[in-house]
Amino acid sequence: MSGLAQRVRRIAICGKSHELWPVATQIANDLPAGIELVLVEDGGSVAPAAVAVRLDDPFFAYMGISAEKLATADSALFSLGAELRDWQGEGSGFFLTGSGSLPAIDDVAIHQIMLRAAMSYDQPERLSYLYQPFRLPARAMEVGKFAFQSADPRSPLSMLRPVIQMDRAHYTALLKDNAGSGPMKIVDARPKVVQTSPDGGPIDRIELDNGETVEADLYIDASGAISRLIGGSFLSDWRSVSEGFSFDRIGSARVTDPPAGPASHTVVQAIKGGLMITTPLRDRSIGQFIYASDLLTGEEEKYLVGPEAEVASFEPGYIDKPWLGNLLRMGSASARFGPFLSADMTLLQRQAMILADHLPTRLDMTVEAREYNRRHLIAAEQLRDFMLLPFALNRREDLPWSDIGERKIPESLVRRIDQFRSRGRVVVYDGEIFDEQSWIDIMIGFGVVPERCDPLAQGLDMTIMARRLKSLAGAFDRSLLEMGPCDGAVGNLDMNVP
Repeated sequence: MSGLAQRVRRIAICGKSHELWPVATQIANDLPAGIELVLVEDGGSVAPAAVAVRLDDPFFAYMGISAEKLATADSALFSLGAELRDWQGEGSGFFLTGSGSLPAIDDVAIHQIMLRAAMSYDQPERLSYLYQPFRLPARAMEVGKFAFQSADPRSPLSMLRPVIQMDRAHYTALLKDNAGSGPMKIVDARPKVVQTSPDGGPIDRIELDNGETVEADLYIDASGAISRLIGGSFLSDWRSVSEGFSFDRIGSARVTDPPAGPASHTVVQAIKGGLMITTPLRDRSIGQFIYASDLLTGEEEKYLVGPEAEVASFEPGYIDKPWLGNLLRMGSASARFGPFLSADMTLLQRQAMILADHLPTRLDMTVEAREYNRRHLIAAEQLRDFMLLPFALNRREDLPWSDIGERKIPESLVRRIDQFRSRGRVVVYDGEIFDEQSWIDIMIGFGVVPERCDPLAQGLDMTIMARRLKSLAGAFDRSLLEMGPCDGAVGNLDMNVP
């Protein structure tokens, strides 16, 4: 049997706990017979952080993790999304929610009908106002209501896409408990030396700071420790997105007092020099501040970040080909987008699912690596574009906000915005992480008004449409009244989810 045909016998995953366990739990549940898993877990302290992930994230379904299971975490809290404050000037607000697609009327999207109505009165700028009654999840957030998604597709509540919020440390523990009982060795250590073959090829083994040595057929670097030891070409393909995301520092702090007031959703506030993200949890809140250090004085930075915060450098970006040879980079070793929309955890979980689809069983991993790299790049760029969308459309007049604009964002995002501005349609690609409705809602809410509406909308009888739209809005109104308060107590929430 040739070396290339030999089977994989051991896979080693190295990383900090919060990045290691989403990968390890996924692999442990899909590990082919005869393959051993070695986990080199860096259990050292990390900055406080919150996780806010939609319940319909395919990772949960793939892993069989239910809403009931997520609710058992000490800090778990459900919400319907995040509130973006002051992005379009002081006092402005926008509720960013996940949502199922609005029902079309006579095959015409509702935002196209509203656009035609606004244009008929020569007031296209009123599109956002006319469209708002049909944004049921956002309206629920605005008045402090909550419900889980209905399994009945005829119910307006089927549009809801709730979010689970919890302390990242609790989320890590929950995933660890869900890892199963397969062949797994856990070592509390960090990589110290990486030994490669004499010709500079595959990794032969890694030496740990506890004196142990790990030999494996595939090494997964979840936090960058192996990549930093290797250096060279493994760090040269970083694609920075700092032009469209002009912040270089991140501060994080955990507030032990429970959140004030009934609201349970994350608040993402645009402020001088940066972005403050406050995530309420069941028994605490977590604040994360991303900012441009050169735009703040030392006193301003100290005041905004707070004396208890942990501060680190922040360089958002990603790599094209995370899997080279027998080294696969995941998590922060392959991409860093930060805490906005829990982008880092969202991508890591998508990477774990991609890996599960291409877990190698032979030492020749060429085909698996090529397909993994292709799908990783698609996921990273789609997440990058959605995350940057509100930054590109912000209307603030202070730096660095006023200097972001559409001229400093990726061409793929420019195309999406231009397409919507031209004819009110969203360019949808394979494997989209975020649903089409979310793209539509942000663009309309941030003032992108299409120049022309769908030709089908031009042929509608608007007198009849007015009655049908009023009936639909009435159904949404009734559903809103039936929803319960979002009082911050998981135990009081109806867990009847599909």
